Amino acid sequence: MNKTNREVGELRSRNRLWKEQSGAVSTYLIAVLVPIFLLCGLLIDVMRWKSADKEAENAVKAGVRSTLSAYSKSLQTYGLYSLHSGGDGANRIFERTVAGNVSEAAEPDRFRFIDQRYEAGSARITPMYALSNHGIFKQQILEEMKYRAPMIYGLELADKFKKTGVAAGLGQASRFGEHAARVEKLLEERDLRLDEAWEAFLDIRQKATEMHPFYQTHLRDLNELSGRIGIHTIENVRSTLQNAKAQVETIQEQIRSLNASIAAMVSAGAVTAEALAQLNQARVNLERQLDEAVQKVMEYEQLLQDLIRYAEVLAMLKLKSTADMKALSSLHEAYGQAMSLAKKANDELNAEISRLASSQAEDSGALEAEKVFGHVHLVDRQDLDEQEAGVSASVSKFYGVHAQIQDGLMFTQQKYAATMSSLDGFRQKADEVFSRYNPGHEERQRISGANRTAKREQRSKTQAVLDQIQRGLGSCSLISGTDPYEGYYKELQGNPAERERSGYVQSYLEWNQAANAAAPVPDVNLRTPDEAGLSALRLVTELEQALMEIRDDFYINEFAVSKFSYRTLGLEKDAFGQVKASKELSAPQQHPLTNQEVEYLLYGAGSCAGNYSMAYAEMFAFRLAVGVLESLLEPQSKVLTAGSPLLVLLAAIAEGTQQAQQDMARLIQGEQLPVSSKLGNLLTMGYKDYLRVFLLLHSREETLLSRMQGLLQLNTGLDLREASTYVTGTASTSFQLWFLPRVMKAIGKSEFSGCVIEGNRCRITKTADYTY
Repeated sequence: MNKTNREVGELRSRNRLWKEQSGAVSTYLIAVLVPIFLLCGLLIDVMRWKSADKEAENAVKAGVRSTLSAYSKSLQTYGLYSLHSGGDGANRIFERTVAGNVSEAAEPDRFRFIDQRYEAGSARITPMYALSNHGIFKQQILEEMKYRAPMIYGLELADKFKKTGVAAGLGQASRFGEHAARVEKLLEERDLRLDEAWEAFLDIRQKATEMHPFYQTHLRDLNELSGRIGIHTIENVRSTLQNAKAQVETIQEQIRSLNASIAAMVSAGAVTAEALAQLNQARVNLERQLDEAVQKVMEYEQLLQDLIRYAEVLAMLKLKSTADMKALSSLHEAYGQAMSLAKKANDELNAEISRLASSQAEDSGALEAEKVFGHVHLVDRQDLDEQEAGVSASVSKFYGVHAQIQDGLMFTQQKYAATMSSLDGFRQKADEVFSRYNPGHEERQRISGANRTAKREQRSKTQAVLDQIQRGLGSCSLISGTDPYEGYYKELQGNPAERERSGYVQSYLEWNQAANAAAPVPDVNLRTPDEAGLSALRLVTELEQALMEIRDDFYINEFAVSKFSYRTLGLEKDAFGQVKASKELSAPQQHPLTNQEVEYLLYGAGSCAGNYSMAYAEMFAFRLAVGVLESLLEPQSKVLTAGSPLLVLLAAIAEGTQQAQQDMARLIQGEQLPVSSKLGNLLTMGYKDYLRVFLLLHSREETLLSRMQGLLQLNTGLDLREASTYVTGTASTSFQLWFLPRVMKAIGKSEFSGCVIEGNRCRITKTADYTY
């Protein structure tokens, strides 16, 4: 019983305790369960927000992609894609697409887990990176041509030049032209200097010829006077002469006195016959003494005259020999300087020939024409040294003559012999030099003269063709009278009369900060045969290197040739003789600058005639270079052995010029010609192919891209500065939040992670970027 009561009491006690704690439990449960519910609601809104965020992102991306679909149809024909920024069509497409890709648009009348809608007026398109930028423009060209260009490069250029060996041959021909010009210049310099040295020697020889008889005569007179004079001096002779004259006077006085005495005695009659005989004998003796004295006077007077003459001749010879020695020294100095230059020029020529001979020996594929270097007339350096030594020896002989005359000693027989020996040696040595080296000098002049005549003939042949080419360069076959394209060129190049307005091309150059970019103008000179040949060979110098590997340049070049018109477009025929029509979407045959755009891209002249002329000249020069190569492969033996490298080159130029003229007449009619009739007869090239070559050789990226941009604006009417290739689109959407607004309000926040709370809606703004 007690147990039962106790159990009942415990039960009552527990009930009472439960009743006392039931309010606290409810509060606890509420405190636990409400956050759990709030967390679940928050997670639901977060999941809805993430889905809405992804949906908004996809809608904006779809909008940007749809906007890009509104690309310029006219530019697309060139393989270029851009969104023209003019007008609001792009914004409308973007807004419409975004609005159509959110939940509200997909399920407008049903309950949606995410009721996302587009916020009207929030769509905004920002186009960027226009085609006016060279980098963007180039990238689109490379993308367009990345499949076509390599194949065309291989088939139309690389294979034709490499397989035939024309590229390597043109390189060899160009190098031969350089070597021939250099050797010819050295050869002409050598001959000029040798001629000058020889002329200087002839002046010395002429001096010797003129001086020898003069000195020979006067030295002989001096020797004779010296023999008569002996050891007498003027003072001694004058003293003796005075004594002799005094003796004559004394004897004459004695004779007069004796005659007077005889006369007096005779008149007095006091003289005897014996005495008279004695007086007569005395007079005879005095007369004999007088004759001897007079004879002595005459002898000493003659001796005095000889002494004076000797002194005069000797003084004259001293002055003359001094003057002649100075003149001869000047001539010898001039000869030495001329010979020094001749030796230098000769050494340079010999060294160059030796170097070319070594190079030719190492190169098994050298041109046949290079054998001409082995026929060049060379002069041995030792011969020049010996010639100079002979001339110096001749001059030194006269120095001996001068020294003998000037030494002041008596002119004895021995001295006379020595002086005459030096004088004869002076002339004989000069004659020996002349006899030994004059035949070689005449032979060299004969060869030089014959080569000059032959070169003049070859130049005459070439000049006749060049004159015809020059007369036809300034015309445009498609134009008669007024140039109908003048207005288009002014739009491209600008009007000189309106300096404040630059043309399209200059605008794009300035836009890309390349206003001073060098224009690719070819270095082709067709005025003279020498320059025509050498400039033609210079033109193809870089061809072999340019063909080594395909580059971005060729992609751009091929874009130019493919998308734009050129002179023979519409004239070219296929293998069946049918005119080939352009399949390009850009329809180059319908462009404003009819059949001349690629030429303009290459040369940038302000007229059709100007661009045609430069293209014709350069193409003629290229065909000339091929003709020169073919001639150099098989030069005429007569020309080859003449010993003039330039003559070989001029003969090749003469042949090549005539062939090139015939080739050009066919090329501008759209015909295909063999790359080389001797090296690649089966592989042909046309006008268009040569334009490809010139674009490759003269590539100046900034200028070429700007000219293409100018032509695109001219052809399409679109300013490429407004042709955007990159689009940024921004739009806002919103959806209703179920739980987050209260939570955000409770924590004092109005946005989180791109979600802006506006009332009970979450506004999401997304941006997407796409490019073509």
